[in-house]
Amino acid sequence: MYTASDIQQIVDTINKHYSLLMFTTLGSEAMSEQDKLFLMSQGVDIDTIKLQFPEYSQMFLLGRLTALLKEQQAAQLTQEDFQKYLERGQFVPLSPREQAEYEYSRAKTYNHLKGLANRIEGATRDILLEDNKKQIISEEISTGVKDRLSVKSVVSNIGHRTEEWSRDWERIVRTEMQDIYNQGRTSEIIEKHGVDVEVWKQTYEGACRHCIRLHLTNGLGSKPIVFKLSELIKNGTNIGLRVADWKAVIGPTHPYCRCDIRHADPAKRWDDELKQWVFKEIERKVIRTSKIKMMVGDKEFLI
Repeated sequence: MYTASDIQQIVDTINKHYSLLMFTTLGSEAMSEQDKLFLMSQGVDIDTIKLQFPEYSQMFLLGRLTALLKEQQAAQLTQEDFQKYLERGQFVPLSPREQAEYEYSRAKTYNHLKGLANRIEGATRDILLEDNKKQIISEEISTGVKDRLSVKSVVSNIGHRTEEWSRDWERIVRTEMQDIYNQGRTSEIIEKHGVDVEVWKQTYEGACRHCIRLHLTNGLGSKPIVFKLSELIKNGTNIGLRVADWKAVIGPTHPYCRCDIRHADPAKRWDDELKQWVFKEIERKVIRTSKIKMMVGDKEFLI
């Protein structure tokens, strides 16, 4: 039989694991005081695991950076370049608008992850309590055999559920990281072109039928649909909607969606043969030649 103390100890161990994941993914600012006190009660020195740039903030800044650079320039970047870019503070600090949008998105992600952690706690308690119930009912089984079966059963049950929880956690994190990445790109697009600028969604090979339908004019490889950025902002998210009601949005269309938001350069047209945007010949002659130098790590770019 599991005592109340046994159950609490198991639950605390699981909560410690997921709290640490949230702490290192989102940063200390996203955590409640209750979360921090809980980690400290579990012997975690939170000061030693604080990160200047948690993964979540890195994705936002990466989105801003890739939207600022030309596509060919962004393709030249390495992880080392980006880390130097962060460490040297080569990025422009967030504006009040960007900071507010970032904190809103981070709070949304925290709620998703915290909700999953709470469901995991509840499911763990249910598994352990159910096992206690089975032990009470199965009095005909000898104590020794009963205990061995009980432990094996609980380990198996929690093991199966852990696989499910890991998949759920990965789904939330990957989807939310893609969302904050696109939020960073959107922020830079607004900064450069305003909220009524035209944009499109980069839809990659292997995209699902929903993204193909919502983002392309005639299937994979066809011209992307061009939207007003303000329209995508107004569409919000597809969370909680029926598939039939899904719309094109700034962030992921669905869990695991990888489609990126892009500025629709008015100096370019879509080439059906090349299946890409190319400069209009008449516009190529008037492209401005003045450039601004930008450092990303040790690389210098003209933007």
